[in-house]
Amino acid sequence: MPTASAEPDRRRPRVLVVVAHPDDETFGCGAAIAHAVGEGAEVVVCSATAGEQGEDLSGGPSHDLARRRTAELAAAGAALGVGRTTVLGFGDSGWDGEPAPGSLCAVPFTDVVRAVAGLLGELVPDVVVTMDPAGSDGHRDHARIGAATTVATRQLAGAGAPVRLYHWFLPRSLMDDWARHMASLDPDSVYLGTEMGRPDADTTTVLDARRHVARVRRAIVRHASQRSPYEGIPGELEEAFLGTSHLRRVIPAWRGGPPETSLFG
Repeated sequence: MPTASAEPDRRRPRVLVVVAHPDDETFGCGAAIAHAVGEGAEVVVCSATAGEQGEDLSGGPSHDLARRRTAELAAAGAALGVGRTTVLGFGDSGWDGEPAPGSLCAVPFTDVVRAVAGLLGELVPDVVVTMDPAGSDGHRDHARIGAATTVATRQLAGAGAPVRLYHWFLPRSLMDDWARHMASLDPDSVYLGTEMGRPDADTTTVLDARRHVARVRRAIVRHASQRSPYEGIPGELEEAFLGTSHLRRVIPAWRGGPPETSLFG
């Protein structure tokens, strides 16, 4: 469900962020979005699903979770400075087990690519940011939407569009620090059974959003039905997650050298 937005100003760079569930844009890509907005970009966020298989801390009726999470996506996007949010409408596959018919991991991969390609054709973004197709955070929906977005963006680039593509990920060293703290706070967390994060050496781009941390925190609060993964961790570690974003540039291919500090070259 798109949120209302003003007529875009094409003198500004446009960034499309494609994630799997409402809250991925904030808990994961929040620093990248805040950094892009801070550099004057117009940002559009697309979630593949409404996240109806997620937890629900809101106390509302369970059948209404998709609507609530879609509203939270829009509210968090506004807090981050996003101009528009939209949901593709695939079902949430959940963490494991047989994915339900119509869910992101159950529908044909080509259907997911086609849906993302349609949005790319509408927006023609300058930059696309999506989740790590390698599934380095352990969630199958994240890997699925990352892979589909990569294929769709390669198609757009192959047609001559000067688009840049980035995979957002968490560096393994940071995830190791997080896991050590989580083991004492929530030893039953599903995330603790998975090796998470990519090798730090895969980083091509580091975005410093420390001056925007308050904005990211405001967005986190908007996801009232969900538990923040940063709840209860030390302030210094929280700041590392919320104030810095690590990415791997895929298009144009990375040729080495010092990490970039911007999505716009």
